[in-house]
Amino acid sequence: MSDTAKMPQDKTFNRVMYRIAIGTSTVFNALIGRPKIYFESEKAEFKNLPKRLIIICNHTYWLDPAHLSILFRKSLVNSVAAKEVFEGGRGPLMRGLRCIPLDRNTMDLACIKECVARLKDDQRVVIFPEGQLNLTDEILEFKAGAALIAMQSQSAVVPVYTSGVYRPFGGLKLIVGNPITYDELFPSSLGATAMVNATNLMQKRMQHLKDVLMDKLSDKDKEIRLKSRQKFAEKRSRIEESKNNKKGE
Repeated sequence: MSDTAKMPQDKTFNRVMYRIAIGTSTVFNALIGRPKIYFESEKAEFKNLPKRLIIICNHTYWLDPAHLSILFRKSLVNSVAAKEVFEGGRGPLMRGLRCIPLDRNTMDLACIKECVARLKDDQRVVIFPEGQLNLTDEILEFKAGAALIAMQSQSAVVPVYTSGVYRPFGGLKLIVGNPITYDELFPSSLGATAMVNATNLMQKRMQHLKDVLMDKLSDKDKEIRLKSRQKFAEKRSRIEESKNNKKGE
C-alpha cells in the first residue's frame, strides 16, 4: 500500500480532533443543512442503535461519508474509501476523517482487518456496498465485503438510502432502516454460501428502503434529484475525460 493510502493509526489525538470536527459540523448541519430524515420504525432511530454497527448506504456524492459520520456520531465513525481518494495530498485529511483505504482491485485483507478491529472496539464503520459512486436510479449489485466484515466482527448492519442533493435547508432526504442483526444475517452456518445470502438480504433491505423513500418524495423532490444527478454525472464525465487526455499526452 502506498504512503498516501497507509492504514490510519487510531490515536487519542486523532480521536479528539475528529470529535471537534464532527461537533462543529453537527451544529452547521442542524442549522443550515437540515436534511429530512425518515426512520423505518422506532428500532431505526439513532438513540436505539447499538454502538458496534456497520452502516451501508448508496453512494451518490463525495460528502456521503462525512454526512453519515455526523448522523451516527454516538460512536466513533469510520468510512471505507477507495485508496485513490487518499492521493494528491488528500491523505492526511482522509485519515483525519477516519477513512480506511481500500484497494478495490483485490481482496484487501488489511482493510478488512482494520474494519473488524474497529468494530470490535465498539466503533462504527460506513461501507458503500455498491463499490463505487452510483448516479443511476438503480441499486447496483452489492459486493460481499460488508457481509464478510459483519461475519468476522459479529456486527449488526443498518441500511441507509439517500436521495436529493447537498444544499442548505433540506435538499437531502434519507431513510434509516431497521438494524439487521447478526443472527438475521447468519442464521445457521458460516461460509461462502452464508456470505452470499447475507449480501442478498442487505440488498433486498436497501431496495425496500428506496421504495419507501420514493413514495415519500414530492414531484419537486424527484425533479431536483434527477437534475442534480445529471449535473454531477456531467461534471464527473468531464473530470474523467480530462484525466484520460492527460494520460494520452
